[in-house]
Amino acid sequence: MKINTIQFLANASYMMSSIFIPIYARSLGASFFEVGVIAACFSLATFVSSFIFGKAADINRLRPIVLIGLLACSLSFFLQVFTVGTFTLAVARSLVGFCMGIYPAALIVYVYYQKESIGKFSSFGSLGWMAGFLVAGYVGEIKYLFILSSLLFFVSFIAALKLKDIEKPSLELSYFSFETFRKNIATYLSVFIRHSGAAAMWAVLPLYMAYLGASSMWIGIIYAINPFLQFLIMRRLDSFRNELLIIWGFLLSGVAFFVYFLSPNYIYIIPGMFFVAFGWSFLFVGASQLLMERSKEKATAAGILNSVIAASNIVGAVLGGLTLQFYGYRETMIFAAVCSVAGAVIFWLMDRPVCSIAV
Repeated sequence: MKINTIQFLANASYMMSSIFIPIYARSLGASFFEVGVIAACFSLATFVSSFIFGKAADINRLRPIVLIGLLACSLSFFLQVFTVGTFTLAVARSLVGFCMGIYPAALIVYVYYQKESIGKFSSFGSLGWMAGFLVAGYVGEIKYLFILSSLLFFVSFIAALKLKDIEKPSLELSYFSFETFRKNIATYLSVFIRHSGAAAMWAVLPLYMAYLGASSMWIGIIYAINPFLQFLIMRRLDSFRNELLIIWGFLLSGVAFFVYFLSPNYIYIIPGMFFVAFGWSFLFVGASQLLMERSKEKATAAGILNSVIAASNIVGAVLGGLTLQFYGYRETMIFAAVCSVAGAVIFWLMDRPVCSIAV
């Protein structure tokens, strides 16, 4: 329960102060393109940090890395209170992004070596997202949310102090080895393409929903549907073949983004949340379990997955800002749908021998 509590609180803390970042950035005078750049700064820092600390978790003990990461997040989230303009917000989000990349790989590998379910562990992250969205919708004022996020990360740190050190293989690795990436290129590349489109969509979705008439409360409520369903779905995926979960994850994500494109008002976003919940649950659990099974350097594999997601967030955030700036909201949703279908095709082609065996 300690590890699930940490996962729940950390994800709730992250989401409750992140959902309104695009709207907050606009209130500070950021253009649509600058909104994308701010999101890209966060993701770039997470990309670097996830790779560094994924390697570190394979070489060193897991518990200290988890503790350092959670405490650093508590401090960095609080510093966002002092942002006064677009530049300071970009700097603060970069610091938050770096801190957010420290602990996740160590945490998921801790779960793996404890022989616990990765699906169930991941589901508590989704439950945290739901709680974060609901709290964000209720509180509304983002600087209060920064403070609350900081406090909950500190509570996570206190809970993590009770984690025991566990035995795991100590690997002698080079920080500059890309063998794990090369062996799992089909998974990483396809996730990168899908998530670039998804990141473009998520970067502008709060603005899109506000454009369609949603209040802050409704934005929080609708966002909460996705992680609540993920919590229910992820817990039941351990027995499914990972390759098939990944393929269906891509395709269902594409359906979700197409539904967003068709939405005449914010209420019609709700059906899309059902599809995206199934899509991301299948994709994330399938990819995480596949990487754990195929990789000797398990924390490195998990860290690279986080880096790939962060890199796609960089590309997606910039593309989302540009697409919105020059075309519009609905065109951004179509872009996300196309990327999801492309991810499915690329994974099927590059991982085809394994996929055919799984079928």
